[in-house]
Amino acid sequence: MIEPAVNAIAASPPKLSRHPRPAVWSLVIAGVALVSGGLLFAVNPAEHAIYPACWLYATTGWRCPGCGGLRATHELLHGHLAAAWLLNPLAVLLLPLYAWIGVDVVLTLFRGRGLPKPAPRPALIWLGAAGLLLFGVLRNLPWW
Repeated sequence: MIEPAVNAIAASPPKLSRHPRPAVWSLVIAGVALVSGGLLFAVNPAEHAIYPACWLYATTGWRCPGCGGLRATHELLHGHLAAAWLLNPLAVLLLPLYAWIGVDVVLTLFRGRGLPKPAPRPALIWLGAAGLLLFGVLRNLPWW
């Protein structure tokens, strides 16, 4: 009786995933982040033109919500919080999100699973999009 069940188990091939394990992706993301962060730490975007320019600013003269983000991140990497705030307050306000993502990647690397990821609610997605749009409009007003 047991023999047919053993043969059935042995006959079924193991299921192979077509996608790399999450830990592999976490390692790739961590590596890219470290190399990018090291480059951004060493090479100031305000002094060197190796970084891509904002196409919106280049064509219209308007600053998008991300304009100044590289320079702000460079300042943050050097510990200059006030200078980063002047370049792009949104980059400074998003620091807790950056930290959460970093902890999630590290935990995924070492534990095999990261932080709990709540399901995104549509209202929060719309609120975030509206916040980005409002920030983009406000930073292009003459008094900014």
